[in-house]
Amino acid sequence: MIKGLYEAASGFLTEARAQEIRSNNLANVNTVGYKKDVPFFKLLVKEGAKAGETGSYDPLAPSSVVMGGTATDFSQGPLRQTGNLLDLALQGEGFFAVRIGDSEGYTRAGNFKLGENGELLDQNGLRVLAAQGELNVPEGANLVINTDGEVFADGESIGSIKLVEFDDPRLLEKVGSNIWVAKTDEAVPREAKEVELHQGFLESSNTSIIDEMVSMIDGMRRYESHQKNIRAILEDTVARTINTLPNLG
Repeated sequence: MIKGLYEAASGFLTEARAQEIRSNNLANVNTVGYKKDVPFFKLLVKEGAKAGETGSYDPLAPSSVVMGGTATDFSQGPLRQTGNLLDLALQGEGFFAVRIGDSEGYTRAGNFKLGENGELLDQNGLRVLAAQGELNVPEGANLVINTDGEVFADGESIGSIKLVEFDDPRLLEKVGSNIWVAKTDEAVPREAKEVELHQGFLESSNTSIIDEMVSMIDGMRRYESHQKNIRAILEDTVARTINTLPNLG
């Protein structure tokens, strides 16, 4: 009974957390440059168990599935044309770099704006970094940005937007507001080579509404199944307890 209760409760809580992740993906389906999170799971087995081993169950080390964490799906999102000269979309692997205090953050959201001094800012008010020096757009200038990120104001080059990539983007972590930061020293940015910048476009979220809804429906069925198992186990326990009580009459 204890084994079944542990396993059912573990599955119940794990599926609840997975549903939260899927719900967050759906909530960000219209967020520019959003990359969906994918839950993954791991199996807990008794200490010392080997692959494929069977045997007696240890209630202090239950064999059950738990949430292992989440992984970000960095696949390309569809591009949507806006015609806004400050809307920029990346096609391929890479990130825009933004200034966060004394360090860098990275984003795929290219819905930018100009600051008071002509600096390029993201929607959080963070400065978009240039490949070299600083990038300031003269007031009223006709702005053209080519596929390499070079910026032209009234036909004159005024610098390039910094575009970076990583050997393993999984070493980045989300910190909110569509920003990633390096979570280890191994996440070293380098100049992006396999990326094109498109002016007047935005990258949409790579969340598929249909896929997430199907996953949520499947997850809800598993959630309800675990819930029924817990109820059945507890009801059986109460019945057994009543039946084994001494007759006090």
